[in-house]
Amino acid sequence: MIIYFNGSFVAADDNVLCPLDHSFLYGHGLFETMRVYQGRVFRLADHLDRLEAAAALLGWPEIPERIALSDAIQGVLHRNQLDNASIRLTLSRGVGAARPDPASCGQPTVIVFASPLPPPLPPEGWRVATVKLRRNLTSPLVSIKSANYLDNMLAKAEAKRQNCHEALMLNSGGFVAEGSMCNIFLVAAGRLITPDEHSGILPGVTRRIVLELAHATGIPVAIRQVRPEELAAADEIFLTSSIMEVIPVTVLDGRPIGVKPAAGAVTAQLQQLYRELAEKE
Repeated sequence: MIIYFNGSFVAADDNVLCPLDHSFLYGHGLFETMRVYQGRVFRLADHLDRLEAAAALLGWPEIPERIALSDAIQGVLHRNQLDNASIRLTLSRGVGAARPDPASCGQPTVIVFASPLPPPLPPEGWRVATVKLRRNLTSPLVSIKSANYLDNMLAKAEAKRQNCHEALMLNSGGFVAEGSMCNIFLVAAGRLITPDEHSGILPGVTRRIVLELAHATGIPVAIRQVRPEELAAADEIFLTSSIMEVIPVTVLDGRPIGVKPAAGAVTAQLQQLYRELAEKE
């Protein structure tokens, strides 16, 4: 694998990361995971918008220009001969003192690498388990894609121990937040419902696209706090992520969702509309 590291294209197993990099020492970094269709990143501008907003929230003085990041992404795709792939852009606060002092850091470290897409989704949909770990509504990290990802990893591991594909995380107020790597939607009485941005979620790029598609198609939408018991009574549940797109959930906490063994009607409709949009753009 050839990766981009601070202006150069190098082998992924080269020892290039400085041990004083603050992403390594303290998890002080940001990242975006994006899907590539036919050699082009889908909604790259939206991902870079979110990256820039997160850097501003963390008080970073500057990050590389968009054109430089875009060129790095295209260079990695070209050198690895990948047209349909997952690509990750990581920015670290940079190399600094061996103490938690961001002001000691220089320029951000930039790493880009690409991977083949994961295997197709299981036809029967995903199994999801509600986990004990909760989103902390007082933490600014819940709204950005931070390299400090331990909460997500612990949640995913708890779900895996229950033989599930993904975790469902509640927030510290007891309401539904999101998955460890996905946003969540439910369908009840024909209405599409998803937790609002005050529920401790990372506002996903795919989440926003699905909401746009629902509005354009005339599907009623509610964006609000969601109680856990609403999920148990839902007609349909699905997850969204840039890599996996729209993911039907057919089992939640051991209980089947809906009456069909795969995606419900609204989920299937949004799956199709999303794929058509990706192909078009």
